[in-house]
Amino acid sequence: MGGLSMGEDLEKCVVDSNGKYHYLDNLFVIDGSIFPTSIGANPQLSVYGFACKLANQLAAKMKASA
Repeated sequence: MGGLSMGEDLEKCVVDSNGKYHYLDNLFVIDGSIFPTSIGANPQLSVYGFACKLANQLAAKMKASA
């Protein structure tokens, strides 16, 4: 947790709210490292839910550009 913090601040965060790396167009991070801190409980369902959301967004983006 917290290895690749998610957020819009380029100086404090590595990926944006869609899991996209700030400095590369084709690099997405979809795992527990994007949560800035521990959420205080087992993060498994939160990680699964977020991964599903981001994977669906990425698939839609790829389909639209094909």
